Amino acid sequence: MKLDIKNLLETYLRDKREVETCPVCKDQTSEYYPLAKIASFLAQHKLSLNAKNFELAWEYVCGNKKELKAELDKAASASLLNDQSALELHEKYFNSSIDEQIERIFLQAVEQIRNTTKMLNTGSENAIRHESQLIEQADNIRGGKGSLDNAIQKMLDLSTLMVESTRENQKQISHTNERLEALQQELEVARSEADHDKLTRLPNRRKFDRDLDIAFERLHDEERPFVLAFVDVDHFKRINDTFGHDCGDRVLRLIADQLSLLSNSRCNISRYGGEEFAIIFEDDEIDCVYEQIDDCRLGLSKKSLVDVGSGKPIGRVTFSVGMAQCLPCDTKQTLLRKADGALYNAKSEGRNMVRKYSNDFENRRISDK
Repeated sequence: MKLDIKNLLETYLRDKREVETCPVCKDQTSEYYPLAKIASFLAQHKLSLNAKNFELAWEYVCGNKKELKAELDKAASASLLNDQSALELHEKYFNSSIDEQIERIFLQAVEQIRNTTKMLNTGSENAIRHESQLIEQADNIRGGKGSLDNAIQKMLDLSTLMVESTRENQKQISHTNERLEALQQELEVARSEADHDKLTRLPNRRKFDRDLDIAFERLHDEERPFVLAFVDVDHFKRINDTFGHDCGDRVLRLIADQLSLLSNSRCNISRYGGEEFAIIFEDDEIDCVYEQIDDCRLGLSKKSLVDVGSGKPIGRVTFSVGMAQCLPCDTKQTLLRKADGALYNAKSEGRNMVRKYSNDFENRRISDK
């Protein structure tokens, strides 16, 4: 749903940001419309008044996207819900431009094939008709019917028509092949854009979900083990608040580059959302993965960073990691919860560390609540 709500809410949100000051939020019985809750949501989290933020708020109040609501709640509880994180969530859940582009490519391919099929069918009908006429003229010649010269001339004309028709068919087939090849290339680009985060160019959450499904299939079908790790940048909000979102974006790209050093044919790294990354290590045991990712963490922690915009020192930037070995009895939900529990432990124990999942983490997390 695309709504232009600037004129509708600008008076309400300009000054007091109180529901009572918004006359359009009440009906004749003074009952509040969802609009009041939506406006309050925007005001509470200091989100800019634009269509994308409104669409997020509308879905949060009125919609049924449970995963989106959960992510909004998580970001809000961590004081990480702002215009930038809201934009990322909007692109994740509402950006249909890529899907529309893929749909357009498919429709063009189908139309191209349909037109070529029609042309080939017409050509086939003409060929059958020409063949019948050629046979008829040959029979006339053999039977001595009519003028021999006329019969031969007709056969020559029919042969010419058949050759021209065949050539036209070949041109059309060649043109169709070229067009379909071009559409295939467009489709590959569109798929790549749909599967990759614009900022870090790493695979995004959408691609991660598919990679995780594949890892589970290999575990069950081929008994291939794998480890899931969650990586979360420490004190990222402080970086954004102190140096601005541009600096925060550069830090995220730096960490993406650092994590990419781990990447190989058996290691899939994705931007899970916000300042969190997810890594799937296939064919690896958790102790081996621990050493790899801890070396990566240590390498980053030794760097002293400077904000290129202001020239001010950022200092050390670190990340925390939680990891879990996937067991045959695990589901996607249990594995994600285990890795998230290990990450929670790394954060609560002081950050800038790697933690392997333990059953004790679950009990400790519950007691902390």
